[in-house]
Amino acid sequence: MPQRPPSSRFGSLGEDAAEGDHRRRVIEDPGRYHGDIAASELHWYDPDLGAWLNRDPETGGWSGHTAKDGAEVGSAAAPARPTEWRPWETAFDDSEAPFYRWFAGARTNACFNELDRHVLAGRGEDTALIFEGDRWDPSRNDGVGGPVVQQEVRYRELLSETVIRAEVLSGLGLAKGDRIAFNLPNILEQIYYTEAAKRLGIIYTPVFGGFSAKTLSDRIHDAGARVVVTADGGYRNAEVVPYKERFTDAALDNYIPSGQALGALRSLLTDRLAEETADRIQSAVAAALEGEITLERGDLMRELGRALAREPELGPGATAELRTAVARALAGVEREVERVVVVRYTGQEIVERPRDVWSGELVEAATERVLERARDAGFEVRS
Repeated sequence: MPQRPPSSRFGSLGEDAAEGDHRRRVIEDPGRYHGDIAASELHWYDPDLGAWLNRDPETGGWSGHTAKDGAEVGSAAAPARPTEWRPWETAFDDSEAPFYRWFAGARTNACFNELDRHVLAGRGEDTALIFEGDRWDPSRNDGVGGPVVQQEVRYRELLSETVIRAEVLSGLGLAKGDRIAFNLPNILEQIYYTEAAKRLGIIYTPVFGGFSAKTLSDRIHDAGARVVVTADGGYRNAEVVPYKERFTDAALDNYIPSGQALGALRSLLTDRLAEETADRIQSAVAAALEGEITLERGDLMRELGRALAREPELGPGATAELRTAVARALAGVEREVERVVVVRYTGQEIVERPRDVWSGELVEAATERVLERARDAGFEVRS
């Protein structure tokens, strides 16, 4: 059953605020019911006006801010759009049920709704979140204990940090529709980068640090991530965990996509063996590895060995030669990840690879670019 919205916030939904009435209306017309809520609760981008608009639940008028400079658009006396206007073509599209689409044709942005509009509304100095780190100090709060790191982050500060991280991701060549993976401990950078991904329309997969390198490898490949953001280390039970080397490096170095691995095997078998024999060996290996998204090279070599053992006519010499060729081919299978962004947190000494880049260096350069553009646009930049 849908949750009953507060009557003071959703007065435009009807006079009768009884639960039964809400249930009836959401069943009769889910698009209109939830559309009225979404129009008032979220800001939507109007490309014709170049503005982010929100519907007043009392008057029904639309107002908001321009995307270019945040100037106010519309008011109670002169709304930017009429009451009946909606930013979507269809609020609830069930034409391909059970695959449903909500607010088809509309445009919004999670980061704008979570951050920008609060700053534009004058709430920039309000607390956006209270961050608590992993480490625990039992002596704090008169012996009750508390986190070693506890920090209030204001909306304006969170927005600034997010904009800079968005510039970092853009500088790495990422744009709307690209994929990224996060494998970070409980640190503020995790929030900054996540909001930045939302801001740019980048699809992201957050992977908890307690997961195995294999799980991280599967998630990176399944998402099609081009960049992984990780940290030199994190804290768990008062111990330092080497995040990058234990999880990210292991995921990218020890595992390869199963499709590419099986493709390399197929190519070699087809070139060196009769079609029937090649199909038999390929099918046996593929069946044994079914369901694996990524795998260790040794996994495929093990199953290849078992399949070859059932082909005595090949002979030991041909079998050994084939195994060597497959091992060489698998060594050449590379991951699709282009960059690993490393946040310096615990001060761990790490083995740097060509794909690695320090987050701090990227943030410093991105900050300068953002400030330079602000100056060029005529904004006063305070140090």
